Amino acid sequence: MTSISATEPAALLILQQPAAQAAATAEEGKEQETKPDLVKVANGISGEPSKEAVKAAFAVSLAFVEMDAKSQLAADAAEFIDSDKFAVSDPTVKDTLKALIAEKGWEFMQMVKQQQEAHGGIGKEDLYALVLTQMVARNRERFTDDEFEMAFKFKDRPGLVIFVPDSEGNSTYRELTKALSDEENFAHKTGDDTALNEVRSAFAEYKSAWTTAFSFSDPPMFLDIDNVKYSPWMKK
Repeated sequence: MTSISATEPAALLILQQPAAQAAATAEEGKEQETKPDLVKVANGISGEPSKEAVKAAFAVSLAFVEMDAKSQLAADAAEFIDSDKFAVSDPTVKDTLKALIAEKGWEFMQMVKQQQEAHGGIGKEDLYALVLTQMVARNRERFTDDEFEMAFKFKDRPGLVIFVPDSEGNSTYRELTKALSDEENFAHKTGDDTALNEVRSAFAEYKSAWTTAFSFSDPPMFLDIDNVKYSPWMKK
């Protein structure tokens, strides 16, 4: 007669093996779920992106946005330069300006932002009168050595003529302005305004010539390039 007690432990072991293996497999699966993927972590591609990855992605996105803005700004500036709102006495000035803006787009964009912050709600014509002359002043050596003039036409008010001196800092406008000041002082001291009237007449003729040359219907404001930064033509 075979004893059941002798065979029961062996049978139980055999029956328990699949259950034990299943339990071990399940436990191992849980460990795998909770254990971080070291390869992914090492490569920075774990389930949650790192702060550095987020910052890098944002920086790249912002760079593309700024590139688009720079390109659009350069296109807008070129369109204004070629429009009837802007005129120059030397045709090469326009080409040089457009080349500079394309070359130094980031710098030009910062100049635009600075003026927009300084003059809230500034219009396009006023904005370009400031930044284009600023671009010329900062890169004077890139333009013709001779003196030249730039004109800006505004929609609702008299225009603006800006005098740019030659490469040595001399211009007819500066000479006439100095002569006028000198003769005003002389007339005040002596009471003799003969020379003062002559200078006034010459200055009036000079301004009239540029008013006609740039086809202004009303007399514009005349400014030396050094005084443009004060924007005296803009409403305060």
